[in-house]
Amino acid sequence: MMVPKKSLILAGAALALFGASASAQSQSGKVFQRNNKPLKSASIDLATGTITRGPVVSNRAGTTVADFFNNDLSNWAGVDTGNGFCEWFDAATKGTGFAQPGNNFNFMNDFRFVYCSAEKDISLGGPGGTIKMGFYEGWTSGGGAATTAVAVFTLSGLPAHTISGDITTGTFSCYIITLTFGTPVAFADGSIGYSWKFMDVGTVGLLGATFPVMSCITSCTGVGVVADGQGMIDFIDQYCPPGTLRSHFSFKTLFGAPVIFTTVSMEIDEPADFAATIALYNNTIAPLNAFPLTASKVILNTTWTLTVGVGPAAAGKPATAFIFSTRAAGNGFPATAAGLPATAGRIMISGSNLLGGGGLTVTGGTGGVGIAAPIPPLIALIAVHWASQAVVVAGGALGIKLSSAAEGTDGTF
Repeated sequence: MMVPKKSLILAGAALALFGASASAQSQSGKVFQRNNKPLKSASIDLATGTITRGPVVSNRAGTTVADFFNNDLSNWAGVDTGNGFCEWFDAATKGTGFAQPGNNFNFMNDFRFVYCSAEKDISLGGPGGTIKMGFYEGWTSGGGAATTAVAVFTLSGLPAHTISGDITTGTFSCYIITLTFGTPVAFADGSIGYSWKFMDVGTVGLLGATFPVMSCITSCTGVGVVADGQGMIDFIDQYCPPGTLRSHFSFKTLFGAPVIFTTVSMEIDEPADFAATIALYNNTIAPLNAFPLTASKVILNTTWTLTVGVGPAAAGKPATAFIFSTRAAGNGFPATAAGLPATAGRIMISGSNLLGGGGLTVTGGTGGVGIAAPIPPLIALIAVHWASQAVVVAGGALGIKLSSAAEGTDGTF
């Protein structure tokens, strides 16, 4: 779920002084238009490309926080030359803004923005909206600074309008859309940038048919400009063609009056911090278990390790350990061992599974052997409980024994 830091506002009165001074020409170049159209909601699963219209409910063990929030909407939309010729970049600071939680698990789980499209909707036989977006670490307004691309992708078939139209004729529909990554993308806090390339073309002139709704760099309903700690400035870098910085523009240079909404709406959500836990059982009271099991905490985006050792009672004796766990395979843990299906909600896992074997060979005095499994940064894994124990086939007088056990809860640290 999202933990918003500001209310979502369509501010009309604060911008009314600009009236009809927005340009509405039919040729190429920057055009700004009042936008009082109602917003429809939609979401996209970027792992599958599935587009869902209307609210989406999903069950997750973990939660998300808004690590960057710039969806204080104005009632203006902006567009530039389409057909991939112009691209806009916004500079900001992520993870350090006013009332932000200081989240340490810097993985972008989803993002949210508001856009309008004058293309005919794909459900009505049209192409739907198309844009290209990008997220960058180390971006500096005005260009020239080295940056790292975090995610750059083209979105097509976006929910659009009932007919083909253009921003200048008012024939377009607007949406607030949430896009969720299949696996969260690492995105460090600090100076960031996000981009919007105008890929399609409206029915009048050369202007893009799918375009962003603008947001205020602070609250649109506030008086004056009060810094919110998110590094927002009232300027956009215009690259036309992409890669060539044409201008560093602000609405104030176009309208001749102080404004605070020269920025593209955007919210970036991350999985919330959650502390991992672990507890080890039944190997501290004499007589000690001859087969001690130890494990590390399950922390997202790290490697989980588990070891079954052989104590003095089994010194020099070979044994085979089959490790059971109460969590599902495929969520960062090894697959079920060949020929040993999951039963009663438990799966059998061992390091040799990846090689097609059926267990871990443990020999007393060797210090034990174990498994190592990479844990992906999936929000569905946060706060999930796990427990592990091994059945050890030692033979002879030792027979079949249970190891000691471990349990814990997945976390981000």
